[in-house]
Amino acid sequence: MQNGTPETQKLEWIRLSQAGDIDAFGQLVRENQGWLRGWLRGQLRDWTAADDLAQDSFVTAFKKIKKFRGDGSFEAWIRSIAHNHFRNYIRKHREEYIGGTEELQHLLISDDHEVTHSSHTSLEALRECLSKVKDPAQRLLEERYLHGKSVREIAAQEDAGYSTMTMKLHRLRKSLATCIEKKIAT
Repeated sequence: MQNGTPETQKLEWIRLSQAGDIDAFGQLVRENQGWLRGWLRGQLRDWTAADDLAQDSFVTAFKKIKKFRGDGSFEAWIRSIAHNHFRNYIRKHREEYIGGTEELQHLLISDDHEVTHSSHTSLEALRECLSKVKDPAQRLLEERYLHGKSVREIAAQEDAGYSTMTMKLHRLRKSLATCIEKKIAT
C-alpha cells in the first residue's frame, strides 16, 4: 500500500482502475465488499444470492469504471449499481399470480364503473363471494392481490411458513372459485 490518506489512496485506486489496472480495482473490491455484501444480505434472506449480487455489482462496476466521474463517493456509486442488480433480482424472482386471479385482482383495484358487460356476471359473483370472506383471510387476499406482495413476503410478515401461506391462498382461491361457479349457475 502506498503512503497517503485512505481517501487519497482510494482516489488513486479509482484512477488506476480507470486506466485498466485490475490489481487496483481488486483493492477497491477488498475495501468495499464487506459492507456491500452486508447491505445485500440485509435485503435478502438468501445469503448466497446476496453474495452473487455483490459479485455481479463489482463486475458491472469494473466494466463501467471509466464512466465513474467522482461526482459522489465510490461507495454511493457501487451501492447504486448493487441496488439495480437487487431490483432486477426481485423482479425476476417475484412470484407470478397463478391461474384465476386476474379477475380477483381487477375487482380489488377497480371501481364499479370499470366493470365491462362481458365480465359483469362473474365479477358480480366474485364481489358477492368476497363479501363473505372475513379476516384473517380477507387480509391475506388484500396483501397478495391488492398490495402485490409475494407469498414469501406475506409468510415473513405473518411469521408463518411459505408452504402454509401457499396452501391458505390455494384454499381461498378454490373456495372463491366454487362460490362463483354456484352463483353463476343459479
